[in-house]
This record gives sequence, structure tokens and C-alpha cells, in this order.
Amino acid sequence: MKLIYFQKVPNFGDALNPLILNRFFPGFFDANKDEIFLGIGSILHLEFPPETRKIVFSTGYAYYGDLPKIDKSYEISCVRGPLTAKVLGLDSKLGITDGAALLREMYFPNEIKIFDYSFMPHHASIHFNDWKRICKEAGYNYIDPAGDIQVILKQISQSKVVIAEAMHGAIVADTLRVPWIPVKLYPTINEFKWRDWTESLALEYRPNNLPSIYSSQMIIQKITAKFKAKEKDLHVRGMSKIYETYQDNFLNRNVVKQFVGLKSKQQFLSSERLLDRKIEQLLEKIEMIKSTYGFLQKSK
Repeated sequence: MKLIYFQKVPNFGDALNPLILNRFFPGFFDANKDEIFLGIGSILHLEFPPETRKIVFSTGYAYYGDLPKIDKSYEISCVRGPLTAKVLGLDSKLGITDGAALLREMYFPNEIKIFDYSFMPHHASIHFNDWKRICKEAGYNYIDPAGDIQVILKQISQSKVVIAEAMHGAIVADTLRVPWIPVKLYPTINEFKWRDWTESLALEYRPNNLPSIYSSQMIIQKITAKFKAKEKDLHVRGMSKIYETYQDNFLNRNVVKQFVGLKSKQQFLSSERLLDRKIEQLLEKIEMIKSTYGFLQKSK
């Protein structure tokens, strides 16, 4: 049975799959694509051969592609939240929560809180601007969503509050009982999947919206794409310089000020009782999958 998760770019949320699922399904996964295991992430839009057996565990849908045609080749143990369950026409009870909550059963940090505030951007946002520099100006610890997973877990554990644009930054913070503040910096953020997860824990997704700011190279790329021009064209360079000057004089200073102001925004943390109940449900689903497919894995 092959473990399926998004691997095209380094990303904390996706990297949680082998860390968590190999722990709870030891010796379960191999390279056999006749049976696949869909894990953490918004990957239910992916297409697979109809004859492939598909086991779904805490996976989400996020409108990145067409809805999957749920047929007998799918065994849906559970999905990420109630919104995924609804769009797939599933029983709402199957919308348990994100599988990253299982970290609570395997990761027991005993870290001293050395960061008052840490910020984790979405993995795409790190290419739009230098958020590490902006964090330094704001006095925040910067957590790289493309960094080493153990370093990220340690930094979240060492934080008093996590400001998260990356959804799994918030999920793991919540799991480790670190209050979090949601922020949205760019329109690339998928609010559906955020709400899918937050509603699974009886929370609301109310992000703090900040103006989108871009690096010089990203400004050129966006203008080039919009006007279907070449980066070397003089009018592209001219428009880029005008926007960059406007951004430097008006937006950047304001964004840093608003960024610092996030300290006063509402912090979120799910009910510990509800979180524990959701984890119990995930553990029950794990045992059901292992009892059904475990003997098949041992016979191979």
C-alpha cells in the first residue's frame, strides 16, 4: 500500500504524513500502487486508476480540482472536517478532524517558552516577499514552512503564541496547546480548507487580512504575466518601478505596523475535551484500518 501525499515542494503540513502515519501504521506502507493510502492534505481531487483501492484517512478537499467520483474503490475511513464530508455527500460523522492532531499522542515537548510570538507563513508566501526580514522588524520569531520538520515542531513548542498563515502551523499549535492567531497575507490562501478544519473543532476562521506586498522580482513577474510581456521590456520595468516605489513609500511601513498589531488580535485554542475526543475517534479509525488491511500487509 503506497502512502500518497503532496511532495512537489517542501512544506511542513505535507511532511507530517510520513512522520505521523509511519508511527501509527508501522510497516504498513510500501511502493505497491494497487492500494493507496490518502493521508493528510487537500488531495482528494487527485485522479487515480479506477481499479486502485483507495483508503482515505483524515484527507481534505479544497476545490483544487474536480470532486472525486466516490465509488466502491474508495474506503473512506474519515475526512478532515464537516465541509469535506458535505461536498462529498458523506455522513457528517466522518468529518472528524485533521490527522495532524495525532501528534498529541506521540510528541511530548517540554520546551521553555522563549518566543513571545512566532509567525509561520504559507509555503507559497515565502516566495512573494522576505517575511523573515519583516518578522525581524516586527520582533517575531520566523518559522520557515519549508524548513526541517523537527525544528518547526520545536519552535512551535517554544512559542507562547503562533501567528499562522499556514494552516498546519495553526493545527499543530492547537494540538500542542499553543494559542494561535490566523492571518491572511495573499489571495492564494484557501479559506475553504481552513474552515473545514476549524469547524471540525467548533472554531471559526476569522483571519486578520493584511495588504499583499511583493519583492521586486515578484512584482516584475506579476506585471509580465498580466500583460503577457517579457521581463526585459522597458514598459514592464517602468511599471514595476512605479509600483515598487508606491509599495515602499506606503504599503511596507503600514504592513509592518499592522503586523506588530496582530499581537492584540483574538487568540484561538480549541476545547481540550473536544480535541481529545476527536483524537480518540481518529485512533478508533486507525484500528479499524489496521484490522481490515493489516493482515494483507503481513502476507506480502
